[in-house]
Amino acid sequence: MSSKKGKKKGNEKYRNQQQSARDDVANDVTGEFADEVVDNVADEITGEVAASDGFPEQPANSKVIFPTAKSPEQELEELKGRFQRLAADYQNYQKRSHKQIDQARQFARDDLARSLLVVLDNFEHTLEKGREIESVQALLEGIRIVYDHFVDILTGQGLKRITVEKGMAFDPNLHEALLHEPSDEYAANTIIRELSPGYAINDRTLRPAKVSVAKAVQPEPQQPEQNWENGQVEQTE
Repeated sequence: MSSKKGKKKGNEKYRNQQQSARDDVANDVTGEFADEVVDNVADEITGEVAASDGFPEQPANSKVIFPTAKSPEQELEELKGRFQRLAADYQNYQKRSHKQIDQARQFARDDLARSLLVVLDNFEHTLEKGREIESVQALLEGIRIVYDHFVDILTGQGLKRITVEKGMAFDPNLHEALLHEPSDEYAANTIIRELSPGYAINDRTLRPAKVSVAKAVQPEPQQPEQNWENGQVEQTE
């Protein structure tokens, strides 16, 4: 009951002050700017009343929008709803991303397999003709043609052979050391020879090159000298 009386009292005070302001201004201001001045002054009084006695009852034709207070429980429920929608959107995004990645991988495999079908056809043709060819050199030439075509296809997919040269420094990102051989000719931790080629695709190592790596030659230990006169072994410096 006390809150309703206070609200009613505030509304009456609001209406009286607004009407009084309109009458005072209307008596002093005339002309085409009178209505605009009256509205501005009325808006100022509306703000004062709202600050002093709480928000009055909003008139039906008023353009002033008073905020509506929300309880902590309502704000908490709204935040929970936002987080739930955000989590659902993120899960849907992950599903779409995984699906797109799988489709891209499948398309890449399809393209590579489609391009290799030509190589398969050429090999079958070479094997069929090889039964009729008497010259081994002609057969090797046909295999060489198929091999070059195969390499061109892989090169078009971004594949390239890792360069290996004797004496170059060993790089664990590009090379795999299968042997360590002592060498006077090559410095330690340098490549002596290539054992198996390596390949990279789009500057990423697909298979490291297997190599033999040089290591420093260890000096032979000195053998102790024997003194045969007294039957004792003497150590030499």
